[in-house]
Amino acid sequence: MNTFTKRFAGIASIASVALALISPGIMAAPELVVINANITAADTEQYRALSVENGVFSEFSNRADALLSQADNNTIVIDAKGKRLIAGINDSHLHVTRGGRFYNLETRWEGVTSLKAGLAMLKAQAERTPKGQWVRVVGGFSPNQFEEKRLPTPQELTAIAPDTPIFVLHLYSGGVLNQKALEVLNINKDTKAPEGSVIERDSAGNPTGVLLAQPNPMILYKTIAALPQMTTDQQLNSSRQFYRKLLSLGVTSVIDAGGGGHTFPDDYIASETLAKQGELPIRVSNYLFPQVPAKEMLNFMQWMHAFEADENHHSHLENGYVIEGGGELLTYRASDYENFRAPRPELPDDAEHALEEVIRLHLLEGWPFRLHATYDESITRILNVLEHIHNTQRVDSVRWIIDHAETVSDANLARIKKLGGAIAVQGRMAFAGEDFVARYGKAQAARTPPIQAMIDAGITVGLGTDGTRVSSFNPWATYYWAVTGKTVGGFALGSTPLERQTALQLFTSGSAALSGEEALKGQLKPGFYADFAILNHDILRVDEDALLNTQSQLTVVGGKIVFADKQDYPEHYTAPLKAEPSWSPVNFDTQR
Repeated sequence: MNTFTKRFAGIASIASVALALISPGIMAAPELVVINANITAADTEQYRALSVENGVFSEFSNRADALLSQADNNTIVIDAKGKRLIAGINDSHLHVTRGGRFYNLETRWEGVTSLKAGLAMLKAQAERTPKGQWVRVVGGFSPNQFEEKRLPTPQELTAIAPDTPIFVLHLYSGGVLNQKALEVLNINKDTKAPEGSVIERDSAGNPTGVLLAQPNPMILYKTIAALPQMTTDQQLNSSRQFYRKLLSLGVTSVIDAGGGGHTFPDDYIASETLAKQGELPIRVSNYLFPQVPAKEMLNFMQWMHAFEADENHHSHLENGYVIEGGGELLTYRASDYENFRAPRPELPDDAEHALEEVIRLHLLEGWPFRLHATYDESITRILNVLEHIHNTQRVDSVRWIIDHAETVSDANLARIKKLGGAIAVQGRMAFAGEDFVARYGKAQAARTPPIQAMIDAGITVGLGTDGTRVSSFNPWATYYWAVTGKTVGGFALGSTPLERQTALQLFTSGSAALSGEEALKGQLKPGFYADFAILNHDILRVDEDALLNTQSQLTVVGGKIVFADKQDYPEHYTAPLKAEPSWSPVNFDTQR
């Protein structure tokens, strides 16, 4: 479905609802009615009830009786019990298909408040992990969330699991291996690190177990790639588990930004299978990410020959699993790193040539694109290329996005606006803010990234997480950072917090605009997709410390209940599948 078709579909949805409303004689009963809810609709009006028809919102009202009078025996009635109801969260930058591919193998440290507790989790997991398999924490946490304010040492990992290899990834800044892991990977005195990466060594030249990106994370990518993977069936189970976890957080849409070590289409089989079977419960838009330097043009030409932009592969859900465009990496030569523990990298002198070639191809084929750029210096050079191209090919003829933009300047914001670009912002500072302050100072951190300046410049902005490695997939960690200016460790960065309603809009309608679906979803409005969540507390008013504990009690996509909490809605609760393999840490997660 192309951009025009998406917009036409939105108009058709609204028209069908309008026809039903003005033609009582042919009006069908609603599929779903929600009563006793706390709703702030797109028009900022407050409502207490809503109805859903044909997968879209049909009516909002303060009179539950009026909506209930339209119901029949097939209408599902949900009592929200006074809870906050929001449009479903749309994570505009999450590596969701890759995350699903590995989820069942990973011990997750989201919400763990002490290193002691984290090590206890690893010890317990090591005891049930069979020979030949690993215990792994693959990012998504900050050492500053721990009481101890530090990472584990290789010695601590060896002490809890002398016979089981352990790898702990800290964002894309570094990693920690125990002694058994060094042995299995054959990292020794003679092992050389990739350029830009470091193997820490003791005075005798022996590896300590600490790996560092300086700033190139290639050694971390290679380590992850060397770990055992799951079978295709296990990856399918793992993806189901991950999507269910996201639904439990109120996420109903995701824009997938590709990812290193994640090859299209081979590594997308699990999510693609779920979509084709009509079992993918979240709407996913995919940007495609080349894996081999100097082969980017070949990759994109092959993909563009095989697929249309906005092509939907979901058998049941409109815009359910879409091939969206290219990125977040278009060329390796024009991509920087987000490692704030290392100096800012300079793009190579020839970065512009390769980037121009790939962007021109996207414009020629009508493919949207997004570009990874952390630093203003990188953004300046990217914009130079875009302005040059714009002289002969209109850059604004497709959707295009700058990803991250932590240190973007006001001057470059004006250039982005002029070229019709958008910006996808993630909560990476929530996890690496302390490192940023240590290197660049608190004055710079106070405008990193300058979200309000982006909004004031009239640029379309979408909010996302950049999970699962350089931050958590939990959108409420990003939301907490956006509205408090604090890291997950509670450190105040000095930035001006966003209004809570504004941050929510960026995480819903703002993100929808990044995939060309602003007329279809992301707003509580008649005719829009009935994608919503009933939350455990009111995120617009609750104390800020409670935001990190936000959960969905009930999540709906396309008018269908896709997640229900066992305690709050037992009549709609569906027990999760047992994770495979049987020793997966997911089976021992008490918050499933």
